[in-house]
Amino acid sequence: MKESKKIDYANWIPLKVALAPGLTGGILALLFFLSFLLPSGLLITVFQVLMAAAAAFCLLVFGYLICARRLLSYQGGGIQGKILDNVLHFLSWDGNGQLLDIGCGSGALTIKAAKKYPQAHVVGIDYWGNEWDYAQSQCETNAALEGVIKQTSFQKGDAAQLDFPDAHFDAAVSNFVFHEVRSQPDKLALIREALRVLKPGAPFAFEDIFYSVKHYPDLDALLAELSKEVQELHFVDTRQNNFVPLLLKTPMVAGNMGLIWGKK
Repeated sequence: MKESKKIDYANWIPLKVALAPGLTGGILALLFFLSFLLPSGLLITVFQVLMAAAAAFCLLVFGYLICARRLLSYQGGGIQGKILDNVLHFLSWDGNGQLLDIGCGSGALTIKAAKKYPQAHVVGIDYWGNEWDYAQSQCETNAALEGVIKQTSFQKGDAAQLDFPDAHFDAAVSNFVFHEVRSQPDKLALIREALRVLKPGAPFAFEDIFYSVKHYPDLDALLAELSKEVQELHFVDTRQNNFVPLLLKTPMVAGNMGLIWGKK
């Protein structure tokens, strides 16, 4: 990825993801219209109905994703930034020391933290896989343009095996990352790894799609187990807010989000 000369935090819905159902819907619609060139019959009629329904569904998803991208973007509704601000709202920290941002992506949360805590050094780690429009150089460019390059550092890493010693950081944050970590399907183990690098008593705020049964089949059990291992633990249903529009409160975007915060 080439370095940008302007701030670029990208979008949580990559353009290629949004365009995929649009392209599929277009192909299905074309097949639907081409089917009228064939001799009529029951099978052709069934085919036409199925193609029309599938095309309509794909194009509806495409339209939704394009609208959602606009609302999330910093140039549109700015919802991405508001969600990140809310994560930092629940971080009960004085801003002295080092903070770790797990899964920093484009560096947006790392940079927000550096601005909020000018005395802190903020470290962002990410795997920067090919499926996302993020890169380490992008994070560094954003930090430089935002005036916090000296307060921040970025490095490649795996959230399942953090390359830091025990009790290394004074605080930690993460947003919509844990469910994406394929190297560790056990999300309790993943959160424990995040807590491992925190000093005793260090605050944390981790947001993820905790209401997704697929990724967190027993949220109550997870919270009960974590509560035995930390000094303080709280869970917030961050779906209940007034800054995310109803259109985005779906499982595809922000309809499953929750946040755990407290002190190790």
